[in-house]
Amino acid sequence: MTISTIPPPENPHNLHETEVPTEAPTPPVRWNRHTPITSSEYSDMSMMFGALSILTFWMFGLGILLGAAALGAGLSARRPDTAGHNCGDGHGAIGILTGTAGIAFGIVFLTAAVPHL
Repeated sequence: MTISTIPPPENPHNLHETEVPTEAPTPPVRWNRHTPITSSEYSDMSMMFGALSILTFWMFGLGILLGAAALGAGLSARRPDTAGHNCGDGHGAIGILTGTAGIAFGIVFLTAAVPHL
């Protein structure tokens, strides 16, 4: 086979070089900003914020802020009017507990560290 007999590569979109696609690509479902956040997503956020608040309690208030975010997300996950609510899911309670622990550790650290600054 010579170079002159090799067929040209096909365009993957079946478009000629001058054609323009008429349909816009649709974005993924998660990018739709009108979909409400479900209880499982709130509980995942509360566990993440709670774990981060415990890990960052020594950073002069960051652990307290993350603990407050964990408490807010955990309480939002336990609301019965949240779409997709599952009453058997205890992850929201875990996020509330870890957020409370992060706030407590942060306050103890601040009370111990501030007098020595």
